[in-house]
Amino acid sequence: MKPVDWDKRYKEGFYRQTKEAHPLLQQFWHKIPRGNVIDIAMGSGRNALFLLERGYSVCGLDRSSEALKIARQATVEKNRSIFLIRGDAGSLPFKTSSASGVIIFYFLLRDIMEEIIGLLKTGGVLVYETFLKRQNTIDQYRNPDFLLEDGELLSYFKNLELLFYEETILTIDGKQKATARFVGRKRC
Repeated sequence: MKPVDWDKRYKEGFYRQTKEAHPLLQQFWHKIPRGNVIDIAMGSGRNALFLLERGYSVCGLDRSSEALKIARQATVEKNRSIFLIRGDAGSLPFKTSSASGVIIFYFLLRDIMEEIIGLLKTGGVLVYETFLKRQNTIDQYRNPDFLLEDGELLSYFKNLELLFYEETILTIDGKQKATARFVGRKRC
């Protein structure tokens, strides 16, 4: 399977430039304690901007320089400041216990699940939504290595205090998405 050229996808407008934050973040942002939030695989930055506008400091990580350009421009237009890192989430460049929150949408790398938990300070909140394997029955084929089995996302974060979890089929931006949605808080 040919690797995805993320820069090309962003240049060509493959990702619609939706301005609204993900509904899960809109529903649970207020659970994240004030402070630094890490947005892993941030894309064009709509979720980061949402949090910046609510007084959080945000550090966004993405491997696409084109996505980061879009995010930078959006924050400049809104007169906000964000810290951006071009990098691979497989090597997270953050200190342990450095974040009040971590947000991840439509990205899955199983090898970093424990590290994601480690990024959170005590009381920090993780907001995570990504595709289930059932997505392949709904629309275009996706690599199953990057899709979750039913119940899998919840299993990675069983040591966090569960604030919300569901597996569902949603219609977002006119498309059906089979997703696992998790919100949890790091205990003492």
